[in-house]
Amino acid sequence: MSCLLELPGVTGVTLIDAVTGLTYGEAGTNGSDPVECSRLTALIGNGLNAAGTQGELESVVITGTNRLLVVATVPRQGDPLLLTAVLERGQANLALVLHHLGLYAAEVIA
Repeated sequence: MSCLLELPGVTGVTLIDAVTGLTYGEAGTNGSDPVECSRLTALIGNGLNAAGTQGELESVVITGTNRLLVVATVPRQGDPLLLTAVLERGQANLALVLHHLGLYAAEVIA
């Protein structure tokens, strides 16, 4: 997971159980609150389902003036996982980070 810290602007990453908020691993500083991330993705997923969308929530990007929080879901048998990354807004390439989160997520479930 620490390999994700090599991406420009990434300051912290966390792997979380989406249902319980249990942290499976973390690296860097400025990590995300695991329980709040699991609550947030549940709320957004429920809202999308209520709006009639098909499929599961894929990712959430929250923007602040200085930082971004990216939460990517990692579907698996059993409870899904959340892979989160905290980014320094002025230094990070969001598309690159999303791509690498997807690659890392594939490794986690393999």
